Amino acid sequence: MDKIAIITDSTSDITEDIKEKYDIKVLPLQVIYQNKVYRDRVDISPQEVYENMEKEVPKTSLPLTADVIKTLDSLKSDGYTHVLGIFISSGLSGTYNMIRNMIAEYKNDMHFELIDSKNISWGITYGLIEGAKERERSHDFEKVVVAAKEAVKNSRCLFVIPTLYYLKKGGRMGRVEGTVGDLLNIKPIVGVDELLDGQYFTIKKVRGRKKSVSAIYDIAYDLVKDKKSFEIVVLQGGAEEEAQEIYNKFKTMPNCTCLRKAPVSPVIGVHTGPGLIAFGIYSEEGLGRMKEDK
Repeated sequence: MDKIAIITDSTSDITEDIKEKYDIKVLPLQVIYQNKVYRDRVDISPQEVYENMEKEVPKTSLPLTADVIKTLDSLKSDGYTHVLGIFISSGLSGTYNMIRNMIAEYKNDMHFELIDSKNISWGITYGLIEGAKERERSHDFEKVVVAAKEAVKNSRCLFVIPTLYYLKKGGRMGRVEGTVGDLLNIKPIVGVDELLDGQYFTIKKVRGRKKSVSAIYDIAYDLVKDKKSFEIVVLQGGAEEEAQEIYNKFKTMPNCTCLRKAPVSPVIGVHTGPGLIAFGIYSEEGLGRMKEDK
């Protein structure tokens, strides 16, 4: 019988209860200030990042090499035969390529399948959950990989933020235009292009905060309204009241079989700043591709 480990990185935004329930190993990225380095979700919270934004906007970096080695050594010593890893889009971070290079020394001891999610946040986590469920059912690595890949394919993430300043500062703009948008009070609804380069792109340009929050709900609603069932997580970074209002709207939809709320990771918070509203959406039936507003 295969002994299967499942690993990810902290930008998956996986919650502690799910992490513990499904035994998911998480590699924290780094939040880097001038005088101190923190491990994402381990040594620092999103709120702490937001509270210090006016004093200093930190940088972010890949997981510590030592943390990756420690995790892989632990899996080897615990007798794992197979490892499934699902990571943040290689179009947004070098994490996937870093792990891919580091597993070379362990390939004689464990079989690896690494997935470049071409996504972020719960666009990763739904794959982790479905892979873990299949692990419980079958303990068959090939089936676990298929279930995880299918769930990643059937997941979408979209978000809206008050300003593109932080994305721009962190070099994470992707195909999202920033300067003109901020000058005209445009709040673009942003997604991740899961079929092409795994970078951010603009789904819709909306003027003003209130209209943008309404628009992101409408876009998500259109994705799921005709599905027999869907799951959604309402994510936020320093926007709890707005997130609760949207959560309550989805709560009334009879085909919503699983509804969650969760904060984003500090690393994501560094690149979005306070005021983030985001959704992670999954439907076993599949979800339409979100078109780019160029």
